[in-house]
Amino acid sequence: MGLKIQYKNVTSCDEAFLKVKSFITPEYIQKFQVKADVNCDDTKKIVKATGSGFTLTLSFFESYCDVDLELSLILRALKSKIMAKIEDQISKNL
Repeated sequence: MGLKIQYKNVTSCDEAFLKVKSFITPEYIQKFQVKADVNCDDTKKIVKATGSGFTLTLSFFESYCDVDLELSLILRALKSKIMAKIEDQISKNL
């Protein structure tokens, strides 16, 4: 199940994609004490972070960002807390 975050501070999916792409880096993710590979698809406007036990996918559309988080069985109990933190961080920037 994904989460849709409406844009508030940006006016297009291109602007939102570039803004998120600039702050979601391996160093940023490391603040949360996890290691992840971050891949950006400029054509499809998708940012994907993959690490041990999780995959975070951000897909950008005209008026919103779709957030999808896949977690390993061990981490699933924390999904609501993790999604709330992600929603808060992305909402501030978009």
